[in-house]
Amino acid sequence: ARQDAVVLSKRLPQDFVQNTLLPHLESQLLDSIHVYTPAELAQIARIYSKQEVRQRVLCQKLSDTVKFRIEAFEAVDIVDMLGPLWILKPDDDEVFEMLEQKILLKIDDFTALNFMGIIRIYNKRAEKHTVLLEQVLPRLRELLRNYEGVELSEMLVSMAQSAEAAADMDILMTLVPEIESRYTEVSLVHSINNVWALTQLRMRHEGMLQRVAQDLNNPKKSKDLTPGYMARVAWVYRRCNAWEMVSETMLPLVRGSAAEFRCGEFARLAQALPEEQAMLTQIADLLQLTMAEMGRKDFLLFFLGCVHGELLKVPMQGQEVCPMTEALASYAKDEQDNFKRDEVQKIVYMLQHSRKYRPLLDRLPVSWRETKTETLDYIRAKA
Repeated sequence: ARQDAVVLSKRLPQDFVQNTLLPHLESQLLDSIHVYTPAELAQIARIYSKQEVRQRVLCQKLSDTVKFRIEAFEAVDIVDMLGPLWILKPDDDEVFEMLEQKILLKIDDFTALNFMGIIRIYNKRAEKHTVLLEQVLPRLRELLRNYEGVELSEMLVSMAQSAEAAADMDILMTLVPEIESRYTEVSLVHSINNVWALTQLRMRHEGMLQRVAQDLNNPKKSKDLTPGYMARVAWVYRRCNAWEMVSETMLPLVRGSAAEFRCGEFARLAQALPEEQAMLTQIADLLQLTMAEMGRKDFLLFFLGCVHGELLKVPMQGQEVCPMTEALASYAKDEQDNFKRDEVQKIVYMLQHSRKYRPLLDRLPVSWRETKTETLDYIRAKA
């Protein structure tokens, strides 16, 4: 055989996890983990925690092995083990108490990001770990001072994307003051990202809103804003009931950039500024010209913007048709076989929750009928 020949790897069989990986993991947990290093214990715990089917007795054995080997655990091993253990044995108070004591002993060996992970896990537990937080939070505050302002901003934005952000108040109360104190170190774009992240976390920070507004109202600083950031600013300040802080500056900028907004930005503007009918119509008319090239994601965002901005008409029989409504219906019909189930559900949710446009449910493709019916039944059952 030639030395430089391309070797194609075989695809994993569909039953690989069930018939190969899972039996191997269970065999290791049953017979071998007593000789594993802490790093290896954390690795197998992480893999096993991702399996859909887990044996409780093996989860307990893993937890007991962590207790037995706790003296050998270093800071990195604790961080790697906490998340999987929370999934596998959240009710084992003893192992979490032993890890807590080990954290306090190794407190100088953790990074700021390590501490954030530790706080997040322990805040999930029913029992309040006051002693741990009293030690960890001041250390976290001290470590955050070593980060650049941009890095702190990235941490905040990352937290805003987490589904568990509501439980991160201890972290936020440490991180946000540090970000505020570094305001002059970062660009206006990063400051906008900061207030956007806080708004997503349902926090209205008056001081930062005012400082960002002050910069936005300075033409030298706001003249180069991209359409994406214009839409983000509009969403943040309207959501925080503070639109009057920036409206005189932002509205002319938004109107002057109507031809540059993409579907996602249009949807955000329609949510934030539904009263700006003329501007939204202008943007929608320009975007409609590109519908033939739109992917499904852009179509969904465009449809959402049209609904939020109330730009569509649902004509009665004999009335003049609405070109925008017809274009949307035509796209859905032409691409109906390419839409995923969850995408159809999003459209049904959107129309059902908009009284004005509920009649458009009848204009959806016939092939979506089953998903539409199931979704409507679910909405009624939840009401």
